[in-house]
Amino acid sequence: MSSPNHRICLVVGWGGAVLLFLGLVGTFVAYRIHNASIFGVLPHVLVFLMLCFIFMAVSYRRMKSEEALAHVKELMQVQRELDKTARRYRSLMEGAGTAIFVFNADTGMLVEVNRRGTELFGYDKEEMIPLRGKDLVLEEDQEKFISLVHRVARRGRGRSDGITFRRKGGECFLGQVDARLIDLGDEKVVHAVVRDITFKHRAEREVRQRNRELSTLVGIITRANQETELETVLDVTLRETIEAFGANGGGIHLGNQDGKLRPTASINVPEQLRFLLARRDEAGPLERIADSGTSLSLANLETECRFGSSPAVQGWKGFVGVPLSARNRVTGVMYLLCRKERRFGDDEVALLLSIAGQVGIVIDNARLFDELKWKSDELMGSLRLLERSSHELSFSQHRLRTNLMLVERANQELERIDRMKSNFLGMISHEFRTPLTSIISGTEFLLSSPSFQIGSDARRVLDMINQGGERLSEIVSDILKVAKLEANSTPVTRSTLHISQVFEEVLEALEPLRAERDLTISFADLERLPHCNGDRECFKDIFTELLENSIKFTPDGGTIMVDARIVDRDRLSPRGDILNRFNSRFLAQSGGGCYLEVEVRDSGIGVSHDEQVKIFDKFYEVGDIRHHSSGKNKFQGKGTGLGLAIVKGMVEAHGGMVWVESPGESSDGRLGSAFFVLLPLEESACQPQLPLSGAGMSRSHDDLPDEGGG
Repeated sequence: MSSPNHRICLVVGWGGAVLLFLGLVGTFVAYRIHNASIFGVLPHVLVFLMLCFIFMAVSYRRMKSEEALAHVKELMQVQRELDKTARRYRSLMEGAGTAIFVFNADTGMLVEVNRRGTELFGYDKEEMIPLRGKDLVLEEDQEKFISLVHRVARRGRGRSDGITFRRKGGECFLGQVDARLIDLGDEKVVHAVVRDITFKHRAEREVRQRNRELSTLVGIITRANQETELETVLDVTLRETIEAFGANGGGIHLGNQDGKLRPTASINVPEQLRFLLARRDEAGPLERIADSGTSLSLANLETECRFGSSPAVQGWKGFVGVPLSARNRVTGVMYLLCRKERRFGDDEVALLLSIAGQVGIVIDNARLFDELKWKSDELMGSLRLLERSSHELSFSQHRLRTNLMLVERANQELERIDRMKSNFLGMISHEFRTPLTSIISGTEFLLSSPSFQIGSDARRVLDMINQGGERLSEIVSDILKVAKLEANSTPVTRSTLHISQVFEEVLEALEPLRAERDLTISFADLERLPHCNGDRECFKDIFTELLENSIKFTPDGGTIMVDARIVDRDRLSPRGDILNRFNSRFLAQSGGGCYLEVEVRDSGIGVSHDEQVKIFDKFYEVGDIRHHSSGKNKFQGKGTGLGLAIVKGMVEAHGGMVWVESPGESSDGRLGSAFFVLLPLEESACQPQLPLSGAGMSRSHDDLPDEGGG
């Protein structure tokens, strides 16, 4: 495509050539017509040529002017488009809802900033133009900002969610920066978007704090509900509360019959200070809390309470106390102490009130239980007195009617309590199952989802929620098992199986627990034992519970022995006294059948003679909580007390029995327990005839070491 100047040259050239040709033709014609000399015609030719030249010059100038005018119009159109683009860019910049900054990539100087950016930092645009990016960042976050700059220069894009900026007035805010590098040809600029996330960060921090508080409350309530003794419940609750609030000490005072507060539990609080706090005057903060039924928070205990110059108060500053109440009645006061000045906030006081409300219910229930127990003991004493005085019937007739009335009322109350217990267990088992499934599946989804980005604190909280849900699900499953066993609704699918195969599956499941505790599980030669008849899943549950129990109570690095043998009525009869303690009807109903006796022996803390039968009852646990430390594989706190009850129910559902033998402390100072399970053998021709020889079975009961061993 030719340029405008090229087209003009073509027109003028061709026009000149045509005119010159016409001039020569005219000259030749004039010369021939007039028969004149060439000099006579020459003036006419020159005049004609002059006119042609003038015509060509005017035409050329006109065409040039038209081309210049078209070029000017084109330039004006381009300028209008540029102005429109600039206005559009300015409108977008100024109308953006976020702060936008444009920096020179080489010098770091600010090139452009929108209205939202000046409002965010409090500067005028003229004041911000001389600034560089790092001039707006707090000194402590300069390294973060420099790292962001290097990341943008290296990758062309960068983002940071935690840079602290400083406004013109000195106020600071937490900003989120999104920056990218733009190449404009003759220069490179950095386009940065800054958002104020101070309130968002604060809200997230408050949510995490609320989650931690909720987890603390659930943990305290769970630990408290695991205990049965009131003093132990109060001690555990107080210790957990002090740790959760970061306090240095605290105590619980309960009211006695005359209304006076007495210390029931305390941690790191001197006796003299406990006395001063419970003074029955205006200076005693505990009495003020009990009388008003409201909480009390003091930043400095020494100055805000008139205790004088008592040395017991020195060194204690922060104080907060809340009432313990149940059924609209204040039963005591719980308080926390700090060595530094501290004013507990409203949120902390609200959480402490929630804990106190649960503790108040526990205290009230414990007192009701003690009262019921006292009445029950009184009733039993009356019955014994009635038996001794039966020969004086005429004298005791009135007392007998009274006692019978008390017995009837007590029986009705016990039946009501038993129904309430059964309804409560059923409600917990069924109503907890659905929300627990949601909690566990929800936390597992959040933890495993790659699209859900969470911080380490949130992940740790989710792990705690997931583990707590799993543990609570196990407890609900145990309660359901017990309920089904009590109702005789547990289906038993009998099949022929071998005990060694059952233990292989059980050991595979318990291998992580065994390895963590560095325990050795020793087995006798189980492969040569005959098959037995029973439900495989029930057998797995039975021996899993027994081995978990042994792992829990055996010291680290210890040994657990598993042995089995064939027994019949003749071999069980010498141990009739022991068996009758646990099941008085078993020997009478055993007949002439053979049983597989499985023994699981540990070297743990042992079981006292008085508690050996009770441990197979529901919700019964052995030992003092202070002697244990929490966990599933190492005994650090009492469980639900359902495991051995489930074992007993499943074994008896198969026509067998279970018992424990524990000699207590042996001569070498070790303790130990041995759990025995009798299971019916498969009745078939392959069973060996008794008495069995030593070649086809493990060692007999007579060959075992003395029961004094661990």
